[in-house]
Amino acid sequence: MNMGYKACRSCGSLHNCADLISGLCPECARERARVLASYQREYQKAVDAGDFNASQEVSELIMDYQQSEQVRLQAVALRYRV
Repeated sequence: MNMGYKACRSCGSLHNCADLISGLCPECARERARVLASYQREYQKAVDAGDFNASQEVSELIMDYQQSEQVRLQAVALRYRV
């Protein structure tokens, strides 16, 4: 393995360490950001509709996803960080 290069923790492709984001290559990091953004849109729709149960379910999905994928929404409140 070349010095200064590391495998992406998701897809395994080799990248310069400076290009990795929490161990993810830029492509995998973007995909996770898209998923989180989608969950955030679902959550906001539920909140806007006043649907407490749906917003609760989506918030739990977001927290589970953040924990399993080791990523988080940028502006997430401290109490929701995992």
